[in-house]
Amino acid sequence: MDWNQLRHDWQDAAPAAPMMAVDELRRRDRSLWTKVRRRDLLETVAAVAVVVWFGLMAIVALVEGAWLQAAFTLLVVAWGAVLPFGLRRSRRLARDGDHGVSMLAYLQAQREAALAQARMLERVWLWYLAPPAIGITGLTLARDGFTPGALGYLAVLVLLYAGIAWLNRHAARTQFRAHADELQRQIDALGDEHA
Repeated sequence: MDWNQLRHDWQDAAPAAPMMAVDELRRRDRSLWTKVRRRDLLETVAAVAVVVWFGLMAIVALVEGAWLQAAFTLLVVAWGAVLPFGLRRSRRLARDGDHGVSMLAYLQAQREAALAQARMLERVWLWYLAPPAIGITGLTLARDGFTPGALGYLAVLVLLYAGIAWLNRHAARTQFRAHADELQRQIDALGDEHA
């Protein structure tokens, strides 16, 4: 028997991407969810600032009798008030620790939480960008009309929002979907062990 040939055949048959150690997977998982909590905290602080700023603008518009401006600013206020709760709801899917669940159940729950975050980021236009865009567009046009300055401002806003949407979709693909794929590989390996 040729041991060198056997070793060479065994190395060729080994999987191209070895399974990640569970400790490394958990470390990456904790790191990702720490980033999510940090992002959500930053978004919550920004949402509070938006509520205060646009709330004051709405009060001024109401006092001046500018009902259309007040309506659009109140739309932005409502969005800012609801945003932290939506972020919290999607974040709650992630488990903080083992708490007596099996490794397989833990990994499956983390995978579902990562996919929920990915779907949320992929639909950023719907829940994050569209409501304030409608409010700001309506407010700008109600206040300034269809002037070149207002239209230029709105064009810059659209470009900014397109960049935000692209960054969110990129993060969904490179962070959350990639993490979910790694979790699925680990789940498959554990499933094969149990089978």
